Amino acid sequence: MDNELNTDCKSFLRFSYSGRIKDAVEMIRNGNGDCISSMKFVGRIDNVLYFLDRQIGEELRQKSLEGWKDTKFGWVIECGNKNSFSGYSMLNKKNERITVFDKDRSPMVFDTKESADEYVEYLIERSKYYAKRLVNNLCGITDEKERDKIIYNAIDEIENDTKTKFSIIFDFTFDMLTSECELKSSEYSLDEMGYKVIQHII
Repeated sequence: MDNELNTDCKSFLRFSYSGRIKDAVEMIRNGNGDCISSMKFVGRIDNVLYFLDRQIGEELRQKSLEGWKDTKFGWVIECGNKNSFSGYSMLNKKNERITVFDKDRSPMVFDTKESADEYVEYLIERSKYYAKRLVNNLCGITDEKERDKIIYNAIDEIENDTKTKFSIIFDFTFDMLTSECELKSSEYSLDEMGYKVIQHII
């Protein structure tokens, strides 16, 4: 079944519920689907199935409704390298990407997509601030040792402000810059790093 609840109007999302598990459950609750089919292929792919044989379909739908009846949903932020086969990772409350090695793998959850989108904008604006600051501090400096000192100081500032060595703000900041810490784009836009806001089971 097409995802009628997807208002992003991205063509590939019309057929997939990946990252939109709440939509999938709502489609079943609304009578427009019977069960969720999931498979892993370079990430997880979720689809809602509707059976023409309504006896089978209704049996599966009732089981789905029972299984999902007390489930609550929220929104989370995923970040990662656009070209990585490992995919994106959810952010935790320290703005770190969650890894398989973390003991606490609880993501930062938002009540609405709007609040999650606003937080992403905050992360990007903070990253722009550090990128601009570093570029300005390096302006006119040609001595390699002095440049390295300025860069290390910028890294320390980010780590001290974010209280972690693995903040996504660090990743975003240096993704806006070349290896020589020059701007990749006058808009301070992200290059290899990406993000998305997805639905999540609480």
